[in-house]
Amino acid sequence: MVSISEKLRCFVNLRAYFKGGDKMKKIKVLFVDDELNVLNAIKRITLLEDFESLFSMSGEKALEEFENNEIAVIVTDMRMPKMNGLDLLEKVKEISPNTVRMVLSGYAQMSQVIATVNKVGVFKYITKPWNNEEEFLPAIHEAIKYYKLEDENEAFKIQLLEKNKLYQKMLNMNNDLIKNSQKDIAYIKAVSKIIFDIKNNMYELLRDECLRQKPFSEQIDKVFFQYLETVPSVIEVFNLNAFRDGFDELKKNNVAVIFDDQNVVNINYLGNRKVLELIFNKVLEVIAWKAKKEELLLNIKNIDTLKLNLFVKNKDAFNDIINDKEAMLILNFLDALGKIFGGKVTVVPEKFVIIMNTALKIMD
Repeated sequence: MVSISEKLRCFVNLRAYFKGGDKMKKIKVLFVDDELNVLNAIKRITLLEDFESLFSMSGEKALEEFENNEIAVIVTDMRMPKMNGLDLLEKVKEISPNTVRMVLSGYAQMSQVIATVNKVGVFKYITKPWNNEEEFLPAIHEAIKYYKLEDENEAFKIQLLEKNKLYQKMLNMNNDLIKNSQKDIAYIKAVSKIIFDIKNNMYELLRDECLRQKPFSEQIDKVFFQYLETVPSVIEVFNLNAFRDGFDELKKNNVAVIFDDQNVVNINYLGNRKVLELIFNKVLEVIAWKAKKEELLLNIKNIDTLKLNLFVKNKDAFNDIINDKEAMLILNFLDALGKIFGGKVTVVPEKFVIIMNTALKIMD
């Protein structure tokens, strides 16, 4: 005869089923006993419960259930042929440590129960015979509650670990920003000192040419403000494919662009790409003051590091550049700016070439 409480559970479970349908994921409880009448009794007891009951008549069959199911609770008899309850729970602890382990036992099996508790840890043990409402079902529900709590704790630990990783990443990013800011401040101070020295030299060189001092000073300031636009500094991995559009534009303007080795474009470099681009464009601009673009040849090579060689095929135009005080002051400024980042701008009069040695680190 079905009790009132069982009818009530049936009603609640049916209502939940029709409301949630197949989307409900039931907790699974595995019962193991070599006596069929015991398992049949448990089937009747758990028929109307809100967990899914699985049944096995041997330890071997019970372990097979773990291959395809997430078992929240296992309740096993102790005395069984081939594999007893202790051996079974030892294996369960190994393959599914989060499964809550329980024991069904008679008073005669108490020594085995104690050995099991000491060896593998048992959440509860239920003695045979049992009371359904006061002992058996409350113990199962308590085990399920414990499993859910442990599951939630594990999820919380994982979430907490992920948050800690995120916080650590944010902290590292902040530390990197502070370090980069300190470096940028040092770079800006160094560039400002260079500008101060360059302008002092300018006043000496152009002492009697006041009309030329102002436009030159403006040129220096322009480069300085363009440099400030590259702040905050970004040290990144890049290759010459990042400059492909710029090289194509040079070719359109009849500038010969020659690679010593076509593989150079695929070499990865580590450095400040924006500053490299700024210095190269300004060197090109200074050369264009005196030379036509079709008189230029850009030779790109990699010997230990990336080198950009700008040849001026017109000898007179090249001499005009190196004899122009403003041009040389700007080139000296670009050389000093490049040195801050490890590079160098060198004018080689006898070869009619201006060399940009980037000193960029090559990445494997």
